[in-house]
Amino acid sequence: MAEPEQYDSTTLHQTLEEAHKANRTLLRQLSKEQRRHHEAIRAHNLTIANLLEMTNEQAALLRDRDLWKARAEGHPTITLDPRSPLPTLTPDEVAAIRKAIARLHHPDSGGDSERMKLWNALLDGFTQ
Repeated sequence: MAEPEQYDSTTLHQTLEEAHKANRTLLRQLSKEQRRHHEAIRAHNLTIANLLEMTNEQAALLRDRDLWKARAEGHPTITLDPRSPLPTLTPDEVAAIRKAIARLHHPDSGGDSERMKLWNALLDGFTQ
């Protein structure tokens, strides 16, 4: 059976110092990569926020365009609050919505009467 190699303390200290040096280098690299990662996340979040803002601006412009187009063509339109997802409704559209809501929520067909009242209250604002 072979004898295990004997290391002197100087060799062990040099090996340990090299290992510490390698650890410090790796920790610096890790720290640098973490900073890059955090910067990439920040840039991604900023990009998403900018895209959302641009989408909202585009939706507002499209609502305005549709409103002005309808006015120019002489169509009667009923406008909603600009923050609403529906830009404009014609009286025919309001009637169609009422009919669909009645099918779903009318108490005679087993629907929720409170929900029907809420929809009617909302749609009453469009028929004035």
